[in-house]
Amino acid sequence: MVDDNPSLPNLEKSKSTFIPLNLILPITAIGTFMSAMDGSIVNVSLVTIAESLNTSSNDIHLIVIVYLLVISCFIGISGMLGDNYGRKKVFQVGMGLFIFGSILCAGSFSLEMLTISRAIQAIGGAGLTANGLALVITYVDPVIRGRAIGLNSLVVASALSSGPVLGGFLSEFIGWQSIFLINFPIGLIGLILVHFNIPETPRRDEIKIDYVGMLVFIVTAFSFVGGVLIIFKDEVIGGFLIISAILSGVLFVYLEIKNPKPMISLKIMKNRTILTGIISSFLCYMVYYGMVFRLPFFYQEVLRFSPTQSGVLMIVPPVAMAIMGPIAGLFAESIDIRKLASFGAFLLGSFIFFLALTIDLELYIIVPLVALSAGALTTFTVSNGTSVMNAAPKQDVSVVSGLIGLSRNIGFTLGTTLTSAFFSLFFLTQNPDDIRSGQIFISSYYQGMESTYLIFALFALLGAGISLLRKAQISERVETGELTLSE
Repeated sequence: MVDDNPSLPNLEKSKSTFIPLNLILPITAIGTFMSAMDGSIVNVSLVTIAESLNTSSNDIHLIVIVYLLVISCFIGISGMLGDNYGRKKVFQVGMGLFIFGSILCAGSFSLEMLTISRAIQAIGGAGLTANGLALVITYVDPVIRGRAIGLNSLVVASALSSGPVLGGFLSEFIGWQSIFLINFPIGLIGLILVHFNIPETPRRDEIKIDYVGMLVFIVTAFSFVGGVLIIFKDEVIGGFLIISAILSGVLFVYLEIKNPKPMISLKIMKNRTILTGIISSFLCYMVYYGMVFRLPFFYQEVLRFSPTQSGVLMIVPPVAMAIMGPIAGLFAESIDIRKLASFGAFLLGSFIFFLALTIDLELYIIVPLVALSAGALTTFTVSNGTSVMNAAPKQDVSVVSGLIGLSRNIGFTLGTTLTSAFFSLFFLTQNPDDIRSGQIFISSYYQGMESTYLIFALFALLGAGISLLRKAQISERVETGELTLSE
C-alpha cells in the first residue's frame, strides 16, 4: 500500500533543528499578515484614493483587481522557487519587494503608477504567502504542527477580516497613503528578524526552471481570476477569459506531465488528501468571505449604522477567530483531522443557513451567528491545513503551501464576486424598479440576503462532503488496520 502521507517519515529529525513556535510564528506572521491584509485594506478607501488621484470610482477598482490577479499568478511560482532555491531566501526577497511596492504605492501620483506599484507589491506578497507557512512547517516540531497551522490560519483570516477596518481608520484619520506606508517599518522589522533567527532551507541540486510551465500557469491564473472578476459586468470578455483559463489549464497539465522537472509535480495532486483539501478550502473561503463581504452594506443600508458602528461590528469575526484558532489547533493534534475539517465545514454551512433564515431578526441573533461562522471556518481551516501540509512531500512543502494560498485567494475573489451577483439578481427580482427606500427596498434587501446566503450554505455543505473524501490520518489508519507501521 502506498502511504498517503509520505512526508511524515522525512520529518524524523533531531530536535536541535526545531525552532520554538513562539519565535518562528510571530516572525513569519508579519509577512503573512501584511500580504493577506493588503488584499482588502484598500477597499474602504477607494473613493478617497479616486478623489486624490482625480480618477473615476469605477477605474480605481483596478488597484484591487491587479493585486488579486498578480498574487494569484505568482503564488504557485513563489512556492516552486522556495522549494528550489530556499524558502527563507524567497520569503526575504518577497518581503523586500512588498516593502518597495508599498513605498511606491504611497508615493503614487496617478492611477497608472499606483496600479504598477500594486503589482510589484503583489509579487512580493506571493513570496510571503507561499513560503511563510512553509518555513513554519519546516522548523516546528511535528507534534505541535496542528497548533502552528492553527495560529498561522488565524493570522491569515484575521488579516483578511480586519483589513477594511484598519484601512478605514488609517484613511480617515491619517490619509490613504498611510495604508501603504505602515508596511515599511513593520516589514523592515520582519525582514531583520527572519534574517537573524531562521536558518535557510537546503536548495535542490541541478535546478532546471520550468519557464514554459511558469508562463502557462500565469496565463491560466490571470485568465481565471480576471474572468471571475468581470464576467458579471462584461459577459463576453469574462466568458472569453474563463474559456482561455480552461484551455491554458489543460495545456499546463499536459506540459507538466511531459516535463521531467515540472514547476508543479502533478503527483502532488494525485494525493487525495491534498486534492480534496484544496478544493474544500476554496469552497469554504468562498462561502465565508462572500458572507462577510455583504455585511457592511447590510449594516449601513438597512440598519442605518454609521461606518464607524459597522466597523466595530466587523471586528466580531476576527475576534471569534482569535478565540477559536488556538483551540482548533489543539483539537487538530488529538482528533481525527479528516472528521474535524469536515465538521468545521458542516458547521460553517449550518450557521450561514440559520443566518439566512434569521437575517430579518434582531442584531443580538445575527452577530452571534456571524461569530459562530467565523469560528467554524477557523476550525475547518486549521484542521484542513494540518491535514494537507502533513500530506505534502517534504521537497514540495512551499508548493503545497502556495496552492493553499491560491485556493484562499480565488475563494476570496469568487466569493465577493458571487455574493454581489446573487444579491443583485434576487434583489432586482423583488424590486425591478430598484427603489432605494421604503418598505419595498427593505423587504427586497432581506430577500436578496436570505437567498444569497442559502446558496452559500449549500456550497459550504458541498465543501464538507468533499473534505470527508480525504484519506484518514496515518494514526487512525494504523489503529484500524488499514496501514501497518512497516508500511
